[in-house]
This record gives sequence, C-alpha cells and structure tokens, in this order.
Amino acid sequence: MKNQWLQRSTGHVKIRVTEASAEDFINDCAKRGVVVWGITYEEEKMFTAHILLTDLSKLKKMAKHLPCRIVFIEKRGIPFVLNKLSRRKGMITGFAAFLLFLFVLSHMVWDIEIEGASPALEHDLTNAIHEMGITKGKLQYFLPSPEEIQQKLTNEIDEITWVGVTKQGSAYHFQIVEKEIVEEKPSNISGHLVAARKAVIHDLFVEKGKPMVTPNQVVEKGDILVSGLIGKEDNARQISAEGSVVGEFWYEVNMDVPLNVIIETLTGEVNRKHGIMIGKLFVPIWGLNGIESEHIVEETFTKRWVPFGFALPFGYRYVNEYEMNAVKEERMKEEAVSIAVKESEKRLLQQFSSSAEVVDEKVLHQIVDGGKVKVSLHLRIIDEIALKQPIIQGD
Repeated sequence: MKNQWLQRSTGHVKIRVTEASAEDFINDCAKRGVVVWGITYEEEKMFTAHILLTDLSKLKKMAKHLPCRIVFIEKRGIPFVLNKLSRRKGMITGFAAFLLFLFVLSHMVWDIEIEGASPALEHDLTNAIHEMGITKGKLQYFLPSPEEIQQKLTNEIDEITWVGVTKQGSAYHFQIVEKEIVEEKPSNISGHLVAARKAVIHDLFVEKGKPMVTPNQVVEKGDILVSGLIGKEDNARQISAEGSVVGEFWYEVNMDVPLNVIIETLTGEVNRKHGIMIGKLFVPIWGLNGIESEHIVEETFTKRWVPFGFALPFGYRYVNEYEMNAVKEERMKEEAVSIAVKESEKRLLQQFSSSAEVVDEKVLHQIVDGGKVKVSLHLRIIDEIALKQPIIQGD
C-alpha cells in the first residue's frame, strides 16, 4: 500500500497465516473488503501480511470460515503508541507539567540591566520601569512591547535623549543616552566676524558691529567682514560683532557615470530553511533543497532558548532564501549627465553647512569613453562664511 501515512494514523497489524494458500486468502479478503499488503512467504503454506486496524473485525469473522490459523506478530501505528502511553499517565503528566513549568519560567523577567545612566537617572528610570509593571518574576506576556516602553520612557523622563530597549530571553536591557546640558558661552565677548574662505559677498545682515564689506566684493580668508570696534579710532569701543554674511564661490567637479548598470530585483521565488543551532554550527533539518540559482540573498532569524537568564548553547534558526534576478540596464547619455549633476551636488554640499545650496551649475565638458560618460561641471554655491574672531590688542 502506497499511503504510509494512512497506515500510521489508523494503525496496522502484521499477521502470520499458516495452513492456507496466499491466493485463497487474498481472494477472500477482497470479497470482504479487507485491505491487505506486504505478503511475504516464509514456507509453502505459511506467509505474513499486513492489514489495517480498522479491518480487524472483518478478519476475525473471515477466520471462522477459513481452514487456517492466524497469529498476530506485530502492531504498528499511532493507536498502539497512544495505548502504550495511556498506561504511563503519571509519568507523561509529570513530564508535561515539567515542560510547562520550564516554559513559564523561561518567559518571566529575571534580569533588568540599565547602562549609560547616572545614579540619579538610574533611580528615576528604575521607578518608571516598575510603574509599567516590569519587575523580576513578572510574565513577559503581560508587559508592553519594547517599542512602547521606549516611547513612554522618552516622553516621561526629560533627562533622556535616547533609550534603547532590547529583550534577550528573560532579560531586559536598557541603553541610555543622557541629555548633555551645554552651557552657553556668553555672547558679549568682543570680537570681529571674519571670512572663513575666499568668496564673493552675496548678502550680509549685521545685527551688531560695523560692516566692512559690501555685496559683490571679493574677500580673502581671514578678512574682517563685520568689525567689533565701533566709535572713533581714539575712543573705539569693543563689542561682539553679530550677523550673517553669505558668500558665493565656485567649484569644478569631475564625475564618471557608467552607461551600463546591473539592477538586481526579487523574482518572488522564496525558500525557507529550518534548522537547529549547536553553538555556532547551523544544522538544517527542513527545506534542504533550496533554490537552484546563483543569485540568492538570505535573511536569517535565530531564536535562542534562555531559561532563567542562562543562554543554552543551542537554539532554533530559519533562513529565508530569496532568488535575485540581475538585469542589465543601459542608460542614455542625457540620463547619465543628469545623474552626474545630482551626485556632484550631493557630494559637494556635504563639505559645507546645512544652509549651503547650489544656485547654478554648468556642464563644461562631456564625453563617452570606455562605457562611461565623463562629465566636467562648474558649480556655484552660496554658504555662510562668517567666523567669530576675538579682538587682539592693537587691531
């Protein structure tokens, strides 16, 4: 019989038939609807066979009319296994209770660790954590998620800039970044505003001090833009110059952009491989066939068993395998030039302040060489160029 699962689920028995021919036995079984398989001769009028447990009553009625002897020699299947286990109810109940007890204990909170907090902040944080019900011996099922804990702590405690909450087995780990209170330096220290680099003055706004430059004027690095000395020279008074001076400057950038690019996309073919972890060794037990492709990306998830806060050297892991399809895409020359302009602006602006911007760009030269578009660009940028410089005696 091909369906072995049916044999295991319903149960089957192996019998030995003597003093009868197999042909007569099979014919009689077919007439009475008894499924029989696996007939093996031992002697001329002695053979073994297998029948389903559900056909046992039919076989007993059939045996009364056959001139043969039937002996049961083997019992297999789930019903017989369950029958054996039912005789050991005490042991099974105790083992199940032990597993349940161990499972419950492994999902309790047994350790709370706080890192990066001062003693005072750690005390406040501990109280806030306890108010949320996170205490040792509490079941994790009734506790908020790490994301909810993180958001609530950040909203309730002003001294925290960032808090990371991770749950590892039966332990909660809190990584704290405290707010740094920066003492503002007094702004009344006398000083000039000087140029940080060579530029053409694009615009200026003076709050305090004496402007020394005008728009469209070229300045060198270190030139005074706004003076902190006001009044007549013989009776000049020193103040802290304040204001904003925006300068304009130019950069020439060279950028190479390939015309042919490889784009990888997911095909939708997925295989999940299950296995156990023994130390660092992964032993796959299911999904071994995998995906027959050279382009595969894997995503791994591991679950360690950590009863009572003690990490066991084994665990469960499953790996998702995704098939990738590499597609070669050819760009037009105009598209490559546009990419070069955007990428050049992006890279160049990283060298300046967040208020810097590109106000003009010009493609000076473009040529296709070796499967690439080589582009030379002229970029015009505006940015804050004023720096505070203390007044030195004699200025």
